[in-house]
Amino acid sequence: MKKSIKNIVKIFFLLLIINQVSFAKDPLNSSFWNETIKQMIGDDKYIFDDKNIKINVPSFADNPLQVPIFIDATKIKKATRLLVFADINAIVKVADYHLGQMKAILSLNIKVAQGTPLRAAVLDEDGLWHIGSANINSFGGGCSVASEASQMESFEDLLGKTKSKVWKKDNTYRIKWSIFHPMETGLFVGNPSFYISEVDIKIDSQTIGKIDLYGSVSENPRITLETKAGLGAYKLFITDTDGNKFEVKTKI
Repeated sequence: MKKSIKNIVKIFFLLLIINQVSFAKDPLNSSFWNETIKQMIGDDKYIFDDKNIKINVPSFADNPLQVPIFIDATKIKKATRLLVFADINAIVKVADYHLGQMKAILSLNIKVAQGTPLRAAVLDEDGLWHIGSANINSFGGGCSVASEASQMESFEDLLGKTKSKVWKKDNTYRIKWSIFHPMETGLFVGNPSFYISEVDIKIDSQTIGKIDLYGSVSENPRITLETKAGLGAYKLFITDTDGNKFEVKTKI
């Protein structure tokens, strides 16, 4: 009897999810939504979930080269992946974060070509994507401008220079790091695309997370991450599109 009731409840929630997926309507009414989500996750099932995904963006992004975004999806238990993208940006993808032992939290700055919806898609352990949404208002133009960093006389000496800090709050370890890098989009004539593409996150010798980044991330990235992996020597192994490799070592 108890087993039958459990099965009925399970079927009810399954049907509820299917209903949500079938009739999901974009809360921001983006005309590019259907095309964009298809490109990002294919035919995977998704629901809009602004209740459990918090996205902070400026009320107006007056500097389209440096738009701060903060995403917190920790309310989604056992999240496995965090995909960040902007519907109508010149470079749609921002970050593809395979969480591992990392928390579903990400803070960084991005470039925008124009005002655009920003999305955080979080994959749960059952294979369902939860979509959070926020609207970035801006005059734009940030994706087609040459990086200031690449025009500096000391560019070669500064490339790959890093700063980092780890501190503990309760059971969480926050990793804040930055790196000198132009993050060229390739959309400015004469400047080929050149950006950080991979970040492997380790504690001691154990991999605890991985982030793929794209040219829409602002130059000289400043990124904040969180984990509950514990005490140890945190290391970030960074690779850019030219095959350059950089390493960040930091510990509490």
